[in-house]
Amino acid sequence: MDEKETVKTEVIHGSRPQKSIRGTLRWLLVVLLAFGLGALVITFALYLPTQQELVITNADLEHANGTVTSQSDQITTLQTGNQTLQKDLDSAILHSYVLKALAGVRSASQAVAADDYAGARLSLIQASEALDILSGLLGTDQKDVLTAMQQSATQALIKVKTNLTSAQPEMDQLTKNLEQLEDNLFPNP
Repeated sequence: MDEKETVKTEVIHGSRPQKSIRGTLRWLLVVLLAFGLGALVITFALYLPTQQELVITNADLEHANGTVTSQSDQITTLQTGNQTLQKDLDSAILHSYVLKALAGVRSASQAVAADDYAGARLSLIQASEALDILSGLLGTDQKDVLTAMQQSATQALIKVKTNLTSAQPEMDQLTKNLEQLEDNLFPNP
């Protein structure tokens, strides 16, 4: 019987390590299964929705970039148009002051012809004011011509005080100079 007991004991002892390995393998399988299920849950619960959100966000970004590009093109077009309009406005303002000076000198000439001292003086003062404003608007290449015109207007004003008719040649020359300035700055098409 001793042999049977020894064999049983060996069998029992031999099966214990197998049972512990089986138990360990079962737990290992359960843990691996849990990790696999966790990975699937993370994939479906977090990764896929985030990926879809990224696709939507990228589409929105492309649309926004297209809108920005379109708006930038419109801004550039408007800025170009604004610059053109500003140049036209500056030119119109400059032309209006040339015409004001010319109208003032012509009005002074008519006042001299009508023997109207006050009218001639007032018209020459208005012409001088317009010439002063023109000196600030014109470039340096026209400054010398404009300075000569301002001096002519001052001389005509002085001559009007002493003798109305003595100012007429000065006003005639000033009229010619203003007409030439207008033709130079604003040529007729």
